[in-house]
Amino acid sequence: MPPFPSSLSPASRRMRPDRRLGRLNPAERLLWEAYPTGAWVDLRTGDPAVDDPANGASWGPERTVRAEVLTALLLGAQEAEPGTTPGVRLAGARITGPLDLSDATVTVKLHLLNCAIPDTVDFTDATTRGMRFRGCAMGRVRGARSTVDGLLEFDGSAVGGLRLDNAHITGQFRLAGTRLAPPEQGNRTPVGGPPQDITHPFTEEEVRRRGHDRYQWALWAGGLTVDGGAFLRRLNATGGLRMVGAKFHGGLYLQEASITATDPGGSPATEPAAEPATAPAAGSAAEPAAESAATRVYAVYADFLEASAAEFSAGFTAAGTVRLRGARINGVLSFDQAVLKAPDRSLHLSHMQVDELILKPVEIEGEINLSYSRIGVLMDRLSAYPDHVHLNGLTYEALRGPWTVAERLSWLCRDPGGYRPQPYEQLAAWYRRIGHEPDARRVLLAKQRERRATLRPTGRLWGRLLDSAVGYGYRPWMAGLWAAVLLVAGTVVFSAVPPAQIDPGEVRNFNAFVYTLDLLVPVSVFEQRGAWEPVGWTRWLAWTLVASGWILATALIAGAARVLRPSSAP
Repeated sequence: MPPFPSSLSPASRRMRPDRRLGRLNPAERLLWEAYPTGAWVDLRTGDPAVDDPANGASWGPERTVRAEVLTALLLGAQEAEPGTTPGVRLAGARITGPLDLSDATVTVKLHLLNCAIPDTVDFTDATTRGMRFRGCAMGRVRGARSTVDGLLEFDGSAVGGLRLDNAHITGQFRLAGTRLAPPEQGNRTPVGGPPQDITHPFTEEEVRRRGHDRYQWALWAGGLTVDGGAFLRRLNATGGLRMVGAKFHGGLYLQEASITATDPGGSPATEPAAEPATAPAAGSAAEPAAESAATRVYAVYADFLEASAAEFSAGFTAAGTVRLRGARINGVLSFDQAVLKAPDRSLHLSHMQVDELILKPVEIEGEINLSYSRIGVLMDRLSAYPDHVHLNGLTYEALRGPWTVAERLSWLCRDPGGYRPQPYEQLAAWYRRIGHEPDARRVLLAKQRERRATLRPTGRLWGRLLDSAVGYGYRPWMAGLWAAVLLVAGTVVFSAVPPAQIDPGEVRNFNAFVYTLDLLVPVSVFEQRGAWEPVGWTRWLAWTLVASGWILATALIAGAARVLRPSSAP
């Protein structure tokens, strides 16, 4: 309770400021008198150039309100009039001093319009009603672990660093048209700022994990929960958005947003460079090093994010990696008409679960990682992919887009980790589900040809033989073609140069076609081999026919075993 004398009437208590505030200036007096009814106090002149909050430093005392006056009103220093709803609604004011609401319980709404707030706004660990900062020029905003019962809005404002880790917003979260940047050098939490245990001082890694060193992040919002929609359309951020484990029950919308990542020192990331000559395989020992913040700058870092929908589309631009590893999207995740650029990896979408992924950016630089993600519907196009795409472990229920089988096979060949069997088996299974069995066989044939390059010389030789003979069993008609060619050749040759009869006393009629067929069949059926002996150079043809018969039979058996083997077999 504010220290009002008990002898004052309720009306006097409503109008009399706390003595600790000192004398109120005219602007503060207007705000104090307007608070009980929640009326607007508009200090703007009507001249857009003069009223621009960016010029707030030039505003005089007639437009100046101390932050401590706002704090006192929000914490109950002034009573409401019966039958009215109190609140702070202020336009065109310069707020001096830090607005400190940390650990407080605020039961009225705060609405600031076109105000200049150069110092920190702090509602860390507070419980508040809705707060709106529209078209304001602001310093740093700190709201870690806060609960905002209603709307939290920064539409059209310029904010020098926004911290909302583990906050809970029951309404909408709005950053539409906001200009967001990391905290300025003089407005960052120093490493030694919060009290520390002198027996266990923070290491550099702990400083980074606790968020005391957020030089590259414009938004630090790990664990943020937003019950309504998060509308970040047309957001312009210099610095990354860190939203690890954030939950957006009403969806996350960043259409037309522009995010420019900065390096750990706070400088804007450089333009994308050429991709490295080699890249580590997904899941290899080199992967953690490649993923470290020291070597990669992030426009969006949102591992394990949960959302009902996520729109990085309609002109969304990211200079830096967009990382959503392990995200859960119970609707559409869209990169339609997006521009994605990064020196090494533009999209990291591994281990994700999403109902539908629309991957149709208008421009992309840097590799994509889709490894081990589970996607309901994948809608994409060939031009959406760079030269390197990690696909191992990716599963999907349906594919949409104007793709040919050849284009899909070229897509599978872009994995920098080299040959992986799973992507081919997944694509073949999809073609089978939609009834395109010939396309499935074509994919599996391509899989065997890619696998052949990983074998030893003997395995590669046998593989080439199987491929030439029967297409690894996926083209059995080739065996019939080879047999027909050999049968015709043998029939013609042995008709011209007939073999000699082994037993002249036995009466037999020679038939070149039957004799050639008997040579081709691995086991003699017509008993022609034992009755006739080829002569001269035709012996080589006979031996070739016998060997070819065995090779074709073996290839057919091996191919049939591969085709008929259950898909779950290794």
